[in-house]
Amino acid sequence: MNFQENEKIFSSKVLLYLSRILILYTFSTIFKSFDHTFTTGLRMMDFRGQMFSLFYVIFGLIAWEGASWLARTIEKKTGQKNTPGRLVILCGSLVVYGLLVAVLFGCWYGATDILLFHRYEAWNSFLRFSYDLYFGIFMFYLLILAFNGIIYYYSEWKEYQLQTERLMRENIQARYDALRNQIDPHFFFNSLSVLTNLVYKSPDLSADYITQLAKTYRYILDKKFENLVQVQTELDFLDSYLFLIRIRHQQSIQFITDISEKVKIKGLIPPVTLQMLIENAIKHNRFSAQDPLLVTIKSEGDFLTVSNHIRLKANPEISSGIGLENIQKRYALISNTNIEICQTEEMFIVKLPIITAS
Repeated sequence: MNFQENEKIFSSKVLLYLSRILILYTFSTIFKSFDHTFTTGLRMMDFRGQMFSLFYVIFGLIAWEGASWLARTIEKKTGQKNTPGRLVILCGSLVVYGLLVAVLFGCWYGATDILLFHRYEAWNSFLRFSYDLYFGIFMFYLLILAFNGIIYYYSEWKEYQLQTERLMRENIQARYDALRNQIDPHFFFNSLSVLTNLVYKSPDLSADYITQLAKTYRYILDKKFENLVQVQTELDFLDSYLFLIRIRHQQSIQFITDISEKVKIKGLIPPVTLQMLIENAIKHNRFSAQDPLLVTIKSEGDFLTVSNHIRLKANPEISSGIGLENIQKRYALISNTNIEICQTEEMFIVKLPIITAS
């Protein structure tokens, strides 16, 4: 039987009451197996014993419903109180209710034993408040209540866990979307600044620049709703971006890539990560045709390593502050791995964890 296809059956009230009847009947059988001094001749399988079980089940179902109603009512009435106060009121009310249940069952069972079997032992025990009768019934009431409470609070706990996990995922996704949305205006306005300078120098190059700019920005839009992209896909985007860089800086910036085919195909990284690291290196370092800035991207074990020589500008470009911090936060939100940053006097190195599809 497929559980998902029959979920309504398993969660139906019919199954709920059938399970309660089975539990109550089992408790009645256990109850009869004790040596009861309040009544004699009560055997498990004779007619009188089965009538006792029937009364026990019927009364138990009524008491069970009453306890559930009482618990729901108290939960509603004490919703504004603190948790310890609510528990004290709830437990106290259910204990008092249990004592009342024990007294009522003793009365009902004693009366029906007289009417049906002309036996007075149970009634006499009820009148003299027999310990065996009241304590036995009360203890079985508490067992039923405890069983019901365990099932109820376990289901509530599972629902709380699912709700918490759902809210956590929504929160993480919202924070990740906010980080990705930072990239769009940041990249676009920088590109427009380059185009403004280029359009007066060479209309033909400006046309090529606009074409490649459209490709790169299309990539950002297409990958806007993706948390991870294939390394090869990111490298293809990087080619278009590097075309824009070379138009502006000619031979002043050089790039070397050394990435294994396995990493290109199976490796995953957040989109636009490599572009942001290269842009970060360009912002903070000086370079010229005679002394170009070298940026290296290579795969090393489980990392993509992006490195460049440090030649800090005397007056570096004003940074928006979303580069490395953005990358760090995106990795923190989508995986348990963090980027590694290593800076020496000569080199600035960032190691990006390569995420593999599970």
